[in-house]
Amino acid sequence: MVPGEALVQAGLSQKQSALRTASTEYCDKAVDAGWVKSNGGLAGLANTLINGITNDQSEADTYAARIGAADEAPALVLARIVSDSQAARAGLSGVSREAHTLLQETGDHTATRSDVMSYERALVRAQMAYRSFQSALGEVSARDDMDMDTAPVDKELGAFEDVIDDARETADRLADKYASVNTVRS
Repeated sequence: MVPGEALVQAGLSQKQSALRTASTEYCDKAVDAGWVKSNGGLAGLANTLINGITNDQSEADTYAARIGAADEAPALVLARIVSDSQAARAGLSGVSREAHTLLQETGDHTATRSDVMSYERALVRAQMAYRSFQSALGEVSARDDMDMDTAPVDKELGAFEDVIDDARETADRLADKYASVNTVRS
């Protein structure tokens, strides 16, 4: 192996790793911040099947319940939804920047299956977070003591939805690039 080749391969691996790292960090943040529940993978499914989860338990573990959408002051709940949506939107934008960087790369090793899967995983977490925010907004809006305009929250959620839509297109382009690289190799 020529030393120059090793450097090129390390550089490409590093860029791919940057997308996977950003995606993993985003997914972890979504769970840690309480925007989405950790699914626990197969172990979580097995635990649910063996021990069962009642509706009371699953409802108590929703984003809306965690931020007090049913009983906290509406202004605080709305501010929390906006703040969390802004953080989720900014995080997904950062992951998408890494994906765009990878899309600009040329050569055989520019998009791997792991890159595509990790980016799609981050996109799914963003969609789950968006639904959690919408659900919490619906819950607080339905309260009798709700007397605030939700237009600023709607505007922020609309901006987050736009970033999600852009990320879907980026995921499609990344998958196409991965498919084209593998077609050329075959």
